[in-house]
Amino acid sequence: MASDNIPTVDWQDGRNAGRVKFQVMHEEPVVLMMPSGMDWSVDGSEFGCKTDPDSGMQRGCEGAGLVRKLAELNDMPKLNDIADACEYASCRVDIDPAGARIIFHD
Repeated sequence: MASDNIPTVDWQDGRNAGRVKFQVMHEEPVVLMMPSGMDWSVDGSEFGCKTDPDSGMQRGCEGAGLVRKLAELNDMPKLNDIADACEYASCRVDIDPAGARIIFHD
């Protein structure tokens, strides 16, 4: 999924979680920029991800479970609110550790 022309929101210690949750619940794509140093060590196969052979990004992942795992790994409880929205909207996510971003889409 290309992230061109998709709104981008900065995590800002969770202050923008509500904005991202709103986008996800309305089934609109959004890119969430995460802090550097974030722990991205998830097993993509556990969430149905497909590894992009060119970039190494995990794509098309089951959103709710993956975002909950990232919330747990990084002690970011506000990510769980976004995970709830993902579950509601059945959204998919791509994770880009090199770019420190989560891309939410359908």
